Amino acid sequence: MSTVSDAFSRVLRHHGVRAVFGNPGSNELSFLTGLPQDIPYHLALQEGAAIAMADGFAQASGTTGFLNLHAASGTGNAMGCLTNTASCHTPMVVLAGQQARRYVPVGALLTNVDPTKLCDPLVKWSGEPLRPQVGPALLSKGLLLCEAAPRGVVYLSVPLDDWDEPSARSPGCSRATTSSSGSGRRSSATTRPATATSCARESACTRSPTIPTRPRAPRSAASPSATRPTPWPASPARYEMCPLGHQPGGHIGTVRTE
Repeated sequence: MSTVSDAFSRVLRHHGVRAVFGNPGSNELSFLTGLPQDIPYHLALQEGAAIAMADGFAQASGTTGFLNLHAASGTGNAMGCLTNTASCHTPMVVLAGQQARRYVPVGALLTNVDPTKLCDPLVKWSGEPLRPQVGPALLSKGLLLCEAAPRGVVYLSVPLDDWDEPSARSPGCSRATTSSSGSGRRSSATTRPATATSCARESACTRSPTIPTRPRAPRSAASPSATRPTPWPASPARYEMCPLGHQPGGHIGTVRTE
């Protein structure tokens, strides 16, 4: 039987997470028990050092940083260094343990009382699964959001008794996730160069083709083939700004040739 822990491991591999850094506590032991050997856990003696290590590794390796902290108390100890990570726009997922589900409503010791607001305004998104099977999907969402422009930090709180629960049939690696071989960073705003080139080739005989950009995607996050498309014969390219919401999907601009 596949568990939530197994599904989390598959999502981590799918998105190219290569290492976990952290300073765990009792709420995180269930996560550590199911961590696969190909994703090493680097222990730090203090939460500030752990997030600094994860930040530096993410920037040096070009992958997403992954940080494991102990509930609200460990998260609080890391908040000082979290401001630096947020300012650097380092893509990172902060995974914190939560008290067992049956004890959360009574506010038992080590309960993260309001995890979705704990790290505001330093994170792009925060979440906690309503039921165990939702956890891997939220992890996949968080990994996508931290890589999407502008890059940043996301926060995920998971109850300690979720990890051994049976997983759903489709545990997080959905078709909506980015295609990644697991070795390098790839934003969800990135267009495949081959796609843009073939699009330009197919549109060579079109009088005035237009290439719509992804909603809110800055030019720095787009593929060079999209920002500098293959020129059409006697058709110089021009980038047009469009008011947000005036195009389907809220595109902010197009590359138009004339």
